[in-house]
Amino acid sequence: MSDKINAAKEVITAFFDNAEGDYWKTLDEISSQTKIDPNIVVNVITNSGEFVRSSYRKKAGEPLFTSRRLFRSKAPIMDKIIGTFKNRID
Repeated sequence: MSDKINAAKEVITAFFDNAEGDYWKTLDEISSQTKIDPNIVVNVITNSGEFVRSSYRKKAGEPLFTSRRLFRSKAPIMDKIIGTFKNRID
């Protein structure tokens, strides 16, 4: 990854680390709250392997994402168990 992408990944990771309450975010929410270009957000979220997409949660029809670290620490135990059986993160 380029330096620009790595820097964006660090900002997005910090954004999720500081998230309170609802830790599932749309790509637009991530972009607007971090002030990172939406195309770069998509690149980071889909290619870094440090972020996951919910298989069943959506907000206004948009897919939701979170960091793997945040999912592990905040997701309810049932979501983790179901994710194990589905072979998915949630």
